[in-house]
Amino acid sequence: MSNLPNYIQKFSQFEVAVVGDLMMDKYIFGSATRISQEAPVPVVCVDSEKSVPGGAANVALNVLSLHAKAHVFGVIGEDSAGEELTALLKNAGAETGGIVKASDRATTVKTRIIASRQQVVRVDRECVAELSETLQQKILDSLKARLEIAKLHAIIMEDYAKGVFTPSFMEAIANLAKQYNVPLMLDPHPTHPFDVKGIRMMTPNRQEAFALAKMPFTKETGNPLTDQPLLDVGAALKKRWECDIPVITLGGEGMLIFQENKSQPIHIPTRAKKVFDVSGAGDTVMAAMTLALLAGATPENAAKIANYAAGIVVGIVGTAAIDYDALLSEIESDVILNAYKKKS
Repeated sequence: MSNLPNYIQKFSQFEVAVVGDLMMDKYIFGSATRISQEAPVPVVCVDSEKSVPGGAANVALNVLSLHAKAHVFGVIGEDSAGEELTALLKNAGAETGGIVKASDRATTVKTRIIASRQQVVRVDRECVAELSETLQQKILDSLKARLEIAKLHAIIMEDYAKGVFTPSFMEAIANLAKQYNVPLMLDPHPTHPFDVKGIRMMTPNRQEAFALAKMPFTKETGNPLTDQPLLDVGAALKKRWECDIPVITLGGEGMLIFQENKSQPIHIPTRAKKVFDVSGAGDTVMAAMTLALLAGATPENAAKIANYAAGIVVGIVGTAAIDYDALLSEIESDVILNAYKKKS
């Protein structure tokens, strides 16, 4: 526990590539005090609006907010949403040279209408058609150029099934990671069981993990360490994907980590105190755990850091990146508290 702050303080040493489905998350906040006369739906009176990077772009934002450097690779449309998303990433300090524009698709935009902290409806504008080979090659060329110019310490693949990833594209990225000896992380989508080999870490949630392992889904049974179907799924992911560290996120139950060369997984209970919005929590887990592993943390300690980070962001309404100072402060406070308890 006492070592966790030391790992976090090393995050600024690392540069991470984030490849995947870039999105814009828009939020409309207001109040709903009456029902429409036109249909049985609430009328939301708008108080404010905001736009934040979502999807793979939110992972990059979390990497940046943790004081590391992020290089973003993906596709946007030739539209105002794409321009706004790129500007938000640049203003946050991201390298955006790997973002390509497509004339035949729109930038993915998810608009959430929220009244009194409750999401009323979500409206999606998206194109989920596979990218052309030309666009995929542009992204790959840009990623390879970055690998040749300067050291990347990790590559994160963020798959939201919006058209960026195909089996051949994901395999090409895996080959680049192997060629340049860079650890490859994957946040997978259950509709894409591509079985890409050589993954250092993957972070599916429970439902995604069962789908990726091609096993019938079962609900939680209580203690994750005695949940045999869940244990079987983790073992299947390690074998089928040749993944060193499958991390299955379990919502209110925390995380289950399957470590390399160890038969027994580790359960990390959740640290969330208040849960207002879980959107983006998985992005925070991926960013924080990747950086912690790069800093030399064991998978267990990396998961502990990621768990602290996720516990903070779920207490914020809307997609949010973890605040570095808040994360460090909360962990340091617990270190002091634990030391005091031991002395007592």
